[in-house]
Parts: sequence; C-alpha cells; structure tokens
Amino acid sequence: MKSNFFYLVFFFTLLIVSCGGEEEEAGPAPVDPLDTQGNLLNGTWKVKDANSVIKDGAIVDVFTTMTLTISGGSKSGGNYSTSNSDSAEIWPNSGTWTFSNGDKNKLLRSDNVVISISVTETTLRTSFTTTGGIKDGNWVFDFVKQ
Repeated sequence: MKSNFFYLVFFFTLLIVSCGGEEEEAGPAPVDPLDTQGNLLNGTWKVKDANSVIKDGAIVDVFTTMTLTISGGSKSGGNYSTSNSDSAEIWPNSGTWTFSNGDKNKLLRSDNVVISISVTETTLRTSFTTTGGIKDGNWVFDFVKQ
C-alpha cells in the first residue's frame, strides 16, 4: 500500500510540474509603420532628371538641381530643408512635417500643404497642390536618394 501511495504522489507531482504555467517568450516589439516610413524618408533626395517635375501635366525644368533633405523622421514627423528650389511657394527652404491623420503616405508640411508620397529605399515621389500664389497648381516631384 505504501508503494501505491508513493507512485500516486509521484504521478501527481509530475502532473502538477508539467502543467505549470508556461512563460511566453518575449519577441521583438512590433515596429510602428509610421516609424518605418519616417526612417525611410531620412536622407538627401535629388530631383531625378529634367523630366521629373510636373505641374498640371506639363514638365517644369527649373527644379532640376533641387535637393530635399529630410532628417529626424519618425512616427511623430521630422524636418526638411531644400537647396536650389526655384520657389519657396512650392518647396520652402526649410520646415517641419508630420504624418497627416496618421497616414504613412501623406505628410503635412509646416506650411499646411498636404503631400502624398510614395517612397522606397532609393526613390521618392511627392504630389501636392499649392494655392494662393503665382505657382498655383498640382505638382509631382520624382526624387532619387543620393
């Protein structure tokens, strides 16, 4: 009888130990898509070529030497600066940006212009509309990363 009791205690001990709570392994923290997009935007972007700036469907070749530098990009936004921009109405010399309404494909510049973007590791396309000046229109800029 003692041996049966021993086996019974042994069996229940194994059962309790094997059914103990399992700790879940902590995997990497999920990455916020806005952080990923903000980081992808960081860098210096140059207008791709003479055919890469379009206003209302027509090529505009006065921005061919323009560069756009984006820094500090994260889910909370970042900074930008330009060089050789033909017009501060179209691309101001500098400013800040945030993601418009949490959309990773729309930026809100500090001058209240909403920009639709498409970005990869090496290319950036921006499209936006400007109003209230002589450069009113729908603009598309194609950039390549330097």
